[in-house]
Parts: sequence; structure tokens; C-alpha cells
Amino acid sequence: MSCVRSQFGSRLVSILELLRVFADKYVQTTVRLDIAIFSLERRDIWQDKKLQELLLVELDQLGTVCLDCDLPVTEKIVRKTAAALLVTPPPVASPVFAQYLHQIRETFIAELGTKLFFQIPSSRAIYFDTPWLNWEDIRDRWEPAATNIEEMNKCFALSRYAASVIHSLIVVEHGLIDLGQAIGVTDPKPGWDATCKKMQAILNAGHPAYSLTSITFANLEQINGCAQSMKSAWRNKVNHAAGQLAVMTADFAPDVAEEIIIATRSFMRRLASALPQSKP
Repeated sequence: MSCVRSQFGSRLVSILELLRVFADKYVQTTVRLDIAIFSLERRDIWQDKKLQELLLVELDQLGTVCLDCDLPVTEKIVRKTAAALLVTPPPVASPVFAQYLHQIRETFIAELGTKLFFQIPSSRAIYFDTPWLNWEDIRDRWEPAATNIEEMNKCFALSRYAASVIHSLIVVEHGLIDLGQAIGVTDPKPGWDATCKKMQAILNAGHPAYSLTSITFANLEQINGCAQSMKSAWRNKVNHAAGQLAVMTADFAPDVAEEIIIATRSFMRRLASALPQSKP
């Protein structure tokens, strides 16, 4: 676990930070190296300034790729080869320089073999690339829930469905704690159970006894219905005992996890429209 900084402050990394790679760059690199090696078998690089300039650009770009993708051995050879292009007089004959490029190519391929890559389906990439999409209003209203919104969507993209669900439940809990403060929850353990119990008690007392001004009786009825139905739908999979959230099973189908995410967003929007935002 490590502490990283985001636009909403420090947070603990709860899943591995994934190194983003682009397969097309790897393919382009090996193809261009092959072309350069083939060319140098027929041309003298030291007599072709334009070719030297082109190779410098390519090597600089490859060095950046190696740096970004954690390929230190290849990166070291690339920098050494690029430096040779800037030496006067030429340090080696053109065929030897071609061997430098051949060494880069072989090391590049070998070092890629030490990495384990995962593929995110294109249909899920949006959850990983833009976790705030369609969640901006909720994120801005409940900034403490921002990290869980991000992790919820990224976990879903990575097929970590149980983790995605637990993050979505925590997002809802942020909203319920806010609601609990508005309706006078005094339980020392605020959250799902405390707010739901208080809502039910207020509604059981009936409309004539209702005195809250922070939220209307009708809105509270609707929010309570949504919250209770979510608890009922997830009761066999999630434990809310003692104010704690715990996933009871890791067996969440993709469509179930996605439905929970959508239900979470709908509930939070419903809550935001019914509950006036407290002033800082």
C-alpha cells in the first residue's frame, strides 16, 4: 500500500496502480528497428546526416517509451546508442552501429517478456479512463466519496466485481450519513443501519407528527423505500451488521455489479435533489 496524490487529496492505493502500455507502440518500434537495421546494411550512416537525425528522433522516442514502461535495460542501451550518434569522429563503423540497433531490438523484446500485461475490453475502458463520467454532480456534492466512486468504476473495469460493489456501498453510505445528520440520527455508528432505522421510526410515527424542515415527508418516504429495497436486494450478499459493510461473497456476476452501480448513482441523485446541501 502506498499514498498517492489525486485532485481530491491523498489516498491509499487499494488496487495495484496499473502501468498503461500501448501495444501499437511496441509493434511500431520493432518494425522501425528492423527497417533501420536493413537500411544500415546498405548505407553508411556516417555519410547520411538526415538518417542520423531521423535515428536520433526514433531513439529519443524509444527511450521515453522504455522509461514510461519500466524497461531500464533497453533504455540504457538506447541512450548509449543515441550518444554514439553525437560523437565526432564516428566511434564505430556503420555495420557495427547496425549491431547496436539489433541489440536494442533483441533486448526490447526480451525485457517485454518479463512483464505481465492485462487487457481491458474496449467496452469497459470508459470505466477506467473516465471514472467520473456521469458522476460529476455526485462527486462534487460528496467529495469524501470521490475516491470510492473512482475505485468503484475502475474495479468494475478490471472485473473485480466484489470490490466494485463494496465501493458502491460506501458511496451510498456517504449519502446516508449526510441524510442521518439532517434527520437527527444520534447513533454513535452512523451509516446504513443507523439512518435506515431512524427513517423508519420517523415514518412510522406518521405525517401528523412530522416536524423536520430539512426534507419533506414525501421525499423521506421515497428515499426510505429506495434504501430499504437496496438493503433487501443485497441482504444475502452484503452484511450491514454493527454499522459495518462487508461483502459476504465474491460471486458477483458482471451484470449484477453493473446494476448495483447504476442503482447507486440513481439513489445518490435522488438524495441530492431531495436533501438541501448543508452550508460549509
